[in-house]
Amino acid sequence: MIPISSQSPTLPSHNSLNYELLSLTAICGEVPCAGSSRLTASESYRKKVVTSLTHDKLLRIFSSHHLRGYRLGVRTKRLLLQQEPERFAFYLSGCSDTNAIKSEVPRRIRLHRIAQTYVTMLNAGTMIYRDEKPPIFSPAASGPFHIEQPYFYDSREMKEAELEMLKIRGSRMAGALFTSNRVFAVYNSMEFLPVFEPQVEMRSKVMLEQVCRTKISFNLKASGLLLSDNMDILHTLLARSRTRSLDHFLLNDGYEHFYFLTNNSYGETLLQLLCCPEITMQVNAALLQEFQPSLPNSRLECDAVDDSGAPILFCYLPDIPRLYRFVSALDLLNSTGILVCFDFQADALRPLCGDNIELQIIDFQNFKARFLPFI
Repeated sequence: MIPISSQSPTLPSHNSLNYELLSLTAICGEVPCAGSSRLTASESYRKKVVTSLTHDKLLRIFSSHHLRGYRLGVRTKRLLLQQEPERFAFYLSGCSDTNAIKSEVPRRIRLHRIAQTYVTMLNAGTMIYRDEKPPIFSPAASGPFHIEQPYFYDSREMKEAELEMLKIRGSRMAGALFTSNRVFAVYNSMEFLPVFEPQVEMRSKVMLEQVCRTKISFNLKASGLLLSDNMDILHTLLARSRTRSLDHFLLNDGYEHFYFLTNNSYGETLLQLLCCPEITMQVNAALLQEFQPSLPNSRLECDAVDDSGAPILFCYLPDIPRLYRFVSALDLLNSTGILVCFDFQADALRPLCGDNIELQIIDFQNFKARFLPFI
């Protein structure tokens, strides 16, 4: 751990947990204490870092209404603004909600939601700091910008584009993720079921796709990305789809592709797959060696068929609308099919399968060893 002297305060080095926690708190306003445990595998080391930072009054703990979070001390804000204004001035100036933090529970939960999203993005290797990203949402920047690596912009940065961003006011979107060939509207429901206001979210989608046309070097439809604290949320969403509690925005009317990932190491690994289509193509090619290619005029959407002609859907990157269409079509046709998923996803998907859908499971650790050996 890098000590920070109270007599001569300086920023810790960028590759330290000390700096990571301070900088995340700066851009988020407040970081949930529990969420910081995902920044390091060593809980004892994390506690030492927090003790050091709070002792030096660079970090403080704010606890109210059963919510505990880290906030910056006044001296830390001044230090960050002096030494790295390009990175932090947007968040630590004026009356922004990351600088003048409100104590109301809904506002704090929103800060925690965005902070949790940032941790998932950071752990997946996504660029999150303003001085590392092209100014896609700046009204002064014309573009087009070439996206060479994944960049995440939170909802506050998106609103920087002034009048056009009025379309996203009221949206539940936590931010937008840009990769070399795709853009995702990112939502984070945490431990709750997601709630969408369809008209607001559709305006947000239109805005995001307009940004793609004017500011970046490709023109594609946006996809959705839903982050959640556990896989049970996916099971609940799909179980509700078989009742009148159908979420039309999530399943039909919103994004053609709406992926579901968890806020943990599993989700972070899958996020890397979403950001790296080359690896996803390798995984699909390996799976196809075990099956037959799907027919172009197939009665339902699938990725392959087995020797008997049963349709197969690759569900290791859960795409909620696609999964919903696959299960619904099999029910409607009274047919059998196969879902391919990772072992940690099986418990959430198994209750949806009934007697007509078989689960074929990929060992996650074997997958990582083969396709992501350095992660």
